[in-house]
Amino acid sequence: MERIYEDSDLYIEWERADIPWVKIFTREPFKELTECPDALRSRLWRVYETVEKAMIDYFRPDKINMASFGNYVPRVHIHVMARFENDTHFPEPMWGKKQRESRLDLPDFEGFEKLLLRRLKTL
Repeated sequence: MERIYEDSDLYIEWERADIPWVKIFTREPFKELTECPDALRSRLWRVYETVEKAMIDYFRPDKINMASFGNYVPRVHIHVMARFENDTHFPEPMWGKKQRESRLDLPDFEGFEKLLLRRLKTL
């Protein structure tokens, strides 16, 4: 994983995978979302929406998947994944059974990172 953004409340990591996939973490290790202060929960949601919209605009996926399990990493974090009908696991989750071999022809992640950082500055 590579950290691509951080501030006093949150950080975002890029999960290296066959699809565009980032995880948004609260800096303080809250175990459950309801433990987060209201302002932080609201900010987390605004950051999530910003990531989702940037993924849609940049990668043009067929679907965005959002997940928050916290079983292996017991702290608040949100997975945001751009999904494509011809990716390796679609329509299964990325944790599910692989459906096919696939090689997606996508724009580079660095361009997405630049777009996302510009948008996060406006929050």
